[in-house]
Amino acid sequence: MDAGGLAATILVTMRNHDPTDGDLVAAARGGDREAFGLLYDRHARLVRAVALAEGVGLQDVADAVQEAFLRAYRNLHRLHDPERFGAWAVGVVRQVARERRRSRRRDRHRFVGDAAADVGFEPGVAAAVQTAEEVELLMRRLADLPDRERLAVHAFFLEGRDASRTAALLKLSRSGVYALLSRALARLAAGVRDRAEED
Repeated sequence: MDAGGLAATILVTMRNHDPTDGDLVAAARGGDREAFGLLYDRHARLVRAVALAEGVGLQDVADAVQEAFLRAYRNLHRLHDPERFGAWAVGVVRQVARERRRSRRRDRHRFVGDAAADVGFEPGVAAAVQTAEEVELLMRRLADLPDRERLAVHAFFLEGRDASRTAALLKLSRSGVYALLSRALARLAAGVRDRAEED
């Protein structure tokens, strides 16, 4: 059976049940772009949240996510465990974020000048800046969490997965997910509280 026939067979099978990541990766490897689109739909929010947590700015996050998925698509043949596509995509976007940070550090030598000091705030901008600072603080604290706790928070709160799907992603029971989320939220609250006391 050629690759096109295999992809068609997999698609028929997928229409009869909710496809796993492994099903979709197999179809995408066979040339089915729709299957890769489903992988994107399933994991893009998580990858976006990780990019933000890794320090990619809001103005650049869409480009970073697109770059991560393009690399993932080009390198699907390197993915050893197709069922772990989500975790693999997270690793790819972390690499993209690291490269962007290195690039920004190289570009910092450029002189901006004194013009930036003269910028004034319009009414309402101060509140937006404060909110942005709070979000940035929370995302930095989120990046400091242990990997499994961070992934649980991303999947459950930022990606909007229910407890069952989060449990499946992390290979835990539902009660295990709730315990992990509880620990993560306690750490986040402590980190934000410590920062507030410092200020």
